Amino acid sequence: MAFVPVGRVTMIGRLGAVTGLRRLATLLLALPGALMAHSIAYLWTHPDSITLNVGRSHGYLPVTGPLVGLAGVVVLVWLAVAGGRAAGSDTRPGILRLAAVQALVFSVQEAIEFLAGGVSLAELLGEPAIFLGLALQVPVAALLVWLVKAGSVLVEFLYVLHRPGTESSAEPRLPALATIVVVPVVLSVGRRGPPVVV
Repeated sequence: MAFVPVGRVTMIGRLGAVTGLRRLATLLLALPGALMAHSIAYLWTHPDSITLNVGRSHGYLPVTGPLVGLAGVVVLVWLAVAGGRAAGSDTRPGILRLAAVQALVFSVQEAIEFLAGGVSLAELLGEPAIFLGLALQVPVAALLVWLVKAGSVLVEFLYVLHRPGTESSAEPRLPALATIVVVPVVLSVGRRGPPVVV
């Protein structure tokens, strides 16, 4: 893999500019993060409604929820592999930036739900799930960034463990600390004979 410095942007092999990956990672993680905080907030404030259908326009969630969740898992895996293999922490979004983008996505989502449900935006401030959803954006963002870090560490560990070019033998190897060192001992057999190495 070739590292080619280009001004302030570092090009790493085929990954392209890693500074652009951070913005893309923030945007792609913000969608499932906002939906996760949305779901937790509504289930917390309206525990009787396991389907999140609390009189608002939540009919899209049974379809989009799993799709956005699956996309979030794909993004987490992508960021873990990109972070572990080439770009390091340059692909990881910052917690506060991710939380801010998630809060923006959450606010737009709620405004669209209220308008689609025929409710005025003034009633948006009276819904307790809105405030809880906004408050949950920072912990959810921290969780997502932590998952990316943990995934990067796991990918790096697996990469070192199965480094390309190393040959695996069928016989198990002893760890470095458990190897047995044999030190030759020189004994004199007699006055006139040569020493014997045992």
